[in-house]
Amino acid sequence: MKLEDIQLAALLHDIGKFYQRTSSPHSEKYRGLTPSEFGQTGAHGKWSATFVAENGLGEDIEDLVLYHHNPSKSKNPEYARIIRDADHHSASERHKSESKRNVNEYPLISVFSQVSIGEKRETENEYYLPLMELRPSNLDMIKPEKFRRAVMSGWNLEKEYRRLWNLFMEEITEHGKLDINTMYHLLKKYTSLMPSAVYMSVPDISLFDHLKTTAALAGCLYLHRKDAGGGKPYLIVSGDISGIQNFITGVASPEEAQKGMSKRLRGRSLSISLITDAAANRIISEAGLSQTNILFCGGGHFTLALPNTERMKEIIEKVSLEVNRRFIEAFNGELYLALAVRETDPEELRDFGAVLDDLAAENLKNKRSKFRGLLDEFFRSETEPPEGTCAVCALPSAATICSSCRSHEELGARIANADHMIRVYGTLDADFSEAGISYFFENSRTVISRIDELASGNHRMDVLRLNSTDFLEIRDRIQADNVSFGFSLIGNTVPAVSEGSKLRALDFTEIASTARGADKLAALKMDVDNLGRIFAEGLQDRSVSRISTMSSFLDLFFLGYINQVASEFSFIMDPCDSCRGNLVEIKSSLGTIYRGELCEGCRENSIPSIYITYSGGDDVLVFGPYDDIVEFAGRLRNEFREWTCSNPSIDVSAGIFMGGHKFPAGKAAEIAERQLKTSKDLGRGKISLFGETVQWDTDRFKGFNELLEFGLKLEKLHEAGKLSKNFIYSLLKLWDSTFHEDIRDEETWMRCQEIRLSRKDYVPYYVYKLRNISDAELRRELFREGINFIPWIRIPVSWVSLRTRSGEVNE
Repeated sequence: MKLEDIQLAALLHDIGKFYQRTSSPHSEKYRGLTPSEFGQTGAHGKWSATFVAENGLGEDIEDLVLYHHNPSKSKNPEYARIIRDADHHSASERHKSESKRNVNEYPLISVFSQVSIGEKRETENEYYLPLMELRPSNLDMIKPEKFRRAVMSGWNLEKEYRRLWNLFMEEITEHGKLDINTMYHLLKKYTSLMPSAVYMSVPDISLFDHLKTTAALAGCLYLHRKDAGGGKPYLIVSGDISGIQNFITGVASPEEAQKGMSKRLRGRSLSISLITDAAANRIISEAGLSQTNILFCGGGHFTLALPNTERMKEIIEKVSLEVNRRFIEAFNGELYLALAVRETDPEELRDFGAVLDDLAAENLKNKRSKFRGLLDEFFRSETEPPEGTCAVCALPSAATICSSCRSHEELGARIANADHMIRVYGTLDADFSEAGISYFFENSRTVISRIDELASGNHRMDVLRLNSTDFLEIRDRIQADNVSFGFSLIGNTVPAVSEGSKLRALDFTEIASTARGADKLAALKMDVDNLGRIFAEGLQDRSVSRISTMSSFLDLFFLGYINQVASEFSFIMDPCDSCRGNLVEIKSSLGTIYRGELCEGCRENSIPSIYITYSGGDDVLVFGPYDDIVEFAGRLRNEFREWTCSNPSIDVSAGIFMGGHKFPAGKAAEIAERQLKTSKDLGRGKISLFGETVQWDTDRFKGFNELLEFGLKLEKLHEAGKLSKNFIYSLLKLWDSTFHEDIRDEETWMRCQEIRLSRKDYVPYYVYKLRNISDAELRRELFREGINFIPWIRIPVSWVSLRTRSGEVNE
């Protein structure tokens, strides 16, 4: 039996759970089977086998899925044992629930609600995810909802399961037999939001992640046993690219290179994602494995499940040397791929978080001995002095801007117009090529002709629809049989205007000019706090499928949902007459633009203002007009809190830097990164901006959300003529004369917050200033409410100062 058949059988071994929950009958031919034949708790195998038979996937696969709970009854007991063992190794967390549950009463519980760092939380509530298919355009609909556990009794999800099954089968029937990688993506679409196991289990693991990890481990066991290898069967491999921050932001913005800077930064960050993807795919493709073996991939990191064989170790070593040799040649060693490999047995997989922790520690050591074995190439003497240096990256180049920086700019432009990514297994003249994998970015008009052109080269390829799960729409127009189909999420919201048939991404000067008041550009850096600890010790039973589920839902947020949040920040150049009168008019370098609440028609024609330069893993770098970036930061964090069930163990920190439209973007990102570090050094769960570091939410101390709200209120009062700028600015002077702080760490930050609460020296002068407000009711309101904001007034006043600044475009 072939490796692909084993992996496909493992991928479909529990598809019967999905089928069975619709209450549809299984095939008549299995009616006489008893538990002694299909195995205890293995009844769903009859539905899995029915699905395989109905779709003509072969008798061998039908037999394997039917008997995966009782391999001795299989025609191929050796292979059925592989499926059974992989199933057990993937689901080592099973049988942990205290109670038996009715399968159709329980939707998927959000795995984030189970995370706890420190003290165990006790709650009567549970966070459930809706049972539906994945749709990247409405990921807001899959945020977890809180219910008391008691109310779940009596629910019946059969109708939802039947609706999903019908949609799933419509796609299968329409497109016929699918290869394993296409089936993988179809299962991801339909089974990511349903529990793998409910009866005697905590239903927080998605069926998709269980199917995926079972298929990955089955492929490993097949190759390991075929190799007759002894010892531990698995190699868990962690890839970690270092130097990313400097690579993306360590570029200059000389006058001659200003224009393409936004696309160049976008291209550089995208190239990191593609390098990571290429290295992971090159390793699994050389081993003949499927997409299931890439457990995680993003943010410059990947984790692979591989067989523990000598051939596999040789492949890993070869790809590592190739990629790092290329990093020396192309980037002067600025990037480095650290690869940590750990032989792992099934018992160790029970605590997959600890395995990942070990690999992370090993990669830290690897980074201290970069390019080991390649030092001769690294220190190769130059035969001739360089003719010059690139004005952007400072690497040797005869041209003002080197070919590498030009290619990044072109890549940034290509992605702005693309809705498909084609991954080709081979080195071609492509939009991007690395580690023997090539990438093309196409739109709906060009994708078919490009696939036809590439198919003639007999290269295997994956056609991935970007940010849409309707990826099979073009399948029937493709004649080649060496093509897999799927989808990929990517944070690709980019401010762009139409120019002919193409979209042109705005440059940073144009973006800055769309702000209200001051035309400042801002960079936001944000990432998840304590992510390593969350994976290593946050869950009680850290099986590979549970860790995989958590990683999948982080990806959905940072690669998919972030686009929805970003799309809410926009402007329009030609609003309808109904909207026009209610919008704020801004003279920008694009001409007159309008911002404010838009009708549905105007929203469709609006242009996003947020430029996602990078988003993946747990990490975000975005640029935009300063005011939208400030509001976006708060909105994204609040959405993340909802996404993660408001769990106190999970939060983000952020840093924002604002500069003039000519301020070097790379430097702005670097300073935003330092601001982010300040937020973390001062206790995490904070944001640094306007020279302040504050927590997100108000408790005893005022938080960012409430401070911004107060800033917006002051701004409206000023616009209504009820408050003068002088009064608002005087609040800042009040703060300066009252508080003199030296914040160095979390302890001093906390002490200063306490002092802000206790010191009241400013009260008499504040009351005196209020006397100048003629509106008595407003005066009383600002006395009651406003006085509580004075200790943190720098953020509200800075906001008003920038938003009410007047001047010429690009002043």
